[in-house]
Amino acid sequence: MPPTSKRARVRTRALLANLRSNNDCGLNVPPMKRRNEGMDRENISTENAMIIADDITDITLTQAGYYWEMGYNEFDFTCKIKGEDDILHMREQRHDDGSGFVIRSEKDDIWERITRKEACKLDDKLQEAIQYGNYHKRIGELTTLDDCKDMEFELMENNNVFLNRVIKKLWSELEAKQIEIEGYTPGIVVDFREKTDEKFHQIDGMSAGDIEGMVSDYVQSKVDENNLEAEIVGVVVSGSRCRGIEKVGSDLDVVLEYKGSIREDTLFDILHEDEMEIGGVKVDINPITEGKSGTLESYLLAVEEYLSQKQIKREKRKSVRENIKEKRTKTKEALHVKKEKQNSQIR
Repeated sequence: MPPTSKRARVRTRALLANLRSNNDCGLNVPPMKRRNEGMDRENISTENAMIIADDITDITLTQAGYYWEMGYNEFDFTCKIKGEDDILHMREQRHDDGSGFVIRSEKDDIWERITRKEACKLDDKLQEAIQYGNYHKRIGELTTLDDCKDMEFELMENNNVFLNRVIKKLWSELEAKQIEIEGYTPGIVVDFREKTDEKFHQIDGMSAGDIEGMVSDYVQSKVDENNLEAEIVGVVVSGSRCRGIEKVGSDLDVVLEYKGSIREDTLFDILHEDEMEIGGVKVDINPITEGKSGTLESYLLAVEEYLSQKQIKREKRKSVRENIKEKRTKTKEALHVKKEKQNSQIR
């Protein structure tokens, strides 16, 4: 049975109206079907077609009210019954000798058209929807990575059999929420590298990817050599060379994201002790961490914006220089023509 909770005390008026009396259920017996003993519904016959659990699909929890200290819980769901949109109301009731439930539908009440066996199957499906719906809502409301971590522990410790049937979907949603909170976009690094491959001028026959591999090996050797608590997350060529707008003598900038307790400035000093060079070009490695300078994704977004503005300014300066050069050329041509005319008149 669902645990006692005060998290969502939503009273469903339509459900309570349906359950006020035995007559509302349309049955000659108490409306609550006992789980531990239950009544025999196998031989129920009605004018309407019988319903089985598989007829009810697309079940989504819309409201949940937990009042178990008072002896009951109640839930609302949207669903399709044989392909038609409908709404289900379920109430769980505690008894002296056990507990039971009743499930009603709004359009054409299914409670009189479902056998005990199929009602139990439907109850299982609704319990899955309850577990998924409650956690889906809570995951959507998370706002910090600490909240996500707490939710992760809660999901791992919860052994509810119905939760276990939907846990994979919830893990995926929790991971997506963590990514959303971190501001992480999976395509940023990939897109950045693709642009670099298009613009990068090879150094000593090596591509940007080759250089990233070399730098990663160099960093790892320094980590091992100095017994540093640092784990490489990613290495990406950045700076002017990644967009092919470097000047003669420009350094080769590389950003390194890592995890570990060592400070960014301390690691920077260690990585630059030997002044690494590739093809005669000085390599400038900038170590960053998520907790201080940010992730690769956030860092590269800033780099992209900076380089875009730099490129725009460069194009403007180039355009100004070209305009000045063109004016000078036209002026020289005009003076030459004028001089030729003067010489012609003298002759």
